[in-house]
Amino acid sequence: MPRVFRVGEVYRDTGSFRDAEDQFLRWIRGPLTSGIKNAGGIRDLGADRSETPAALVLVSNDTGVSQHDDPWEDTLAVNAGYVSYWGDAKENVRYDESTQNKKIKDTFDRAASGRREEVPPILVFRKPESGVVEFCGLCVPDHFEVRTYQGDSGAQIPNYRFHFSILNTQSVPVSWLHGRAQMNDDSEAPDVWKRWVEAGEISQWPTGQTLDTGGRIRRYETTETTVSEAFRTETFERYNHTCVITGIGEEQLLDLAHILPRSQRPELAEHAENVLVLNSLHHRAFDAALFTIDSEQRIRTSPAFEPAHPFLRETISEKEGERVTFPPEVQVRSGFFEQLNAGLSWL
Repeated sequence: MPRVFRVGEVYRDTGSFRDAEDQFLRWIRGPLTSGIKNAGGIRDLGADRSETPAALVLVSNDTGVSQHDDPWEDTLAVNAGYVSYWGDAKENVRYDESTQNKKIKDTFDRAASGRREEVPPILVFRKPESGVVEFCGLCVPDHFEVRTYQGDSGAQIPNYRFHFSILNTQSVPVSWLHGRAQMNDDSEAPDVWKRWVEAGEISQWPTGQTLDTGGRIRRYETTETTVSEAFRTETFERYNHTCVITGIGEEQLLDLAHILPRSQRPELAEHAENVLVLNSLHHRAFDAALFTIDSEQRIRTSPAFEPAHPFLRETISEKEGERVTFPPEVQVRSGFFEQLNAGLSWL
C-alpha cells in the first residue's frame, strides 16, 4: 500500500528509522541511503544529484496551546491555510549564520527570483505529544521577516520568522520525496505543487482559493492576542473551576481553551460562547485536533488517535459519540464548533 502523509493525521515517531513501527523517519528514508536527522525542528532531505535539499521538513514542538500566548511560538493555522515558523537562531547562533536558517531563506530567495523549479517542497509537522507527529501540510514560501524574541536570559534575540502558504492537497505521497531525492523527479508530485512550480499559482488549503501572488505581502495575525484576567476568572467560575471533559478540578492544571483560536479570530478572544475550560493535557489534544466536539456537543475522536495511556483512552477515545455535559450557566455556540470542524479532514 502506498505510503502518504495526510493533513491532520498522526504518525508514530520513535526517533529511529530502523524501528519497524516508525512512520516518520523510516517512511521518509525508505529506499534512500540517508534520510533526515532526528534532531531539531528544521530538517532537510538530501538529494543525490544536487546540493539543494530534495525536501525540507519542519517540526514544531509547540503548537501555541499554552495558557498564555508568547510571540515566539509558531503559528500553525492549518484550518486557515498558513504557517508562521520561527527560525533556528539562539543566543550563541546569529539568525543569519544558522546553517538551517540559510537553507530555508535560500528557498525564499529562489521563489522570489522566479526559480520555483529549484525550491524544495516544505512539509510541516507538529508534535502534539511525545512519540508522534501530525502532518500540517505541503507548503510553499510566502514571505519572511526578521523579528526579535526574548531568550531565557532576557536578551532580545533577532530571528527569522518564515511565513508559508499550505497548498490545497490532503495527501503527499512519500514516493514523491524519494523520486526527488534520487532523480529530481516530480512526476508523483501533487497537481497543486506542479501548478505552483509552473505558474506560481497558489491554491490554498482547505478551500482551494487562489491567492494573489502579485507582490502584495499578506500579513497574518500572530499569537499575540491575550485575554483579561477578569474574563479568565469569570469563565473559570462559570465552569465551576472544573475541566468539562474529565472533571479535573485542580486549578493549577486548568486552561482557558478557545473553540476558534484567538490567533485566527482575535475578535472572539473574550466571547463567552467561544471558550471552554480544559485541563492542560486535553487542551493540547483539543488544539491538536486529536478530538473535537461537534455542533450537537458530542465528543468526536480522530481515527488516527490511538492513545496508549488508559487515562486518554477512557476520557477521549472511549467517549466517542457521548455528549459533553456543560454546567447550567455555560452556553457554547454550535456555529463555532461547525466552523472549527469544517477544517478537519477526518470528520
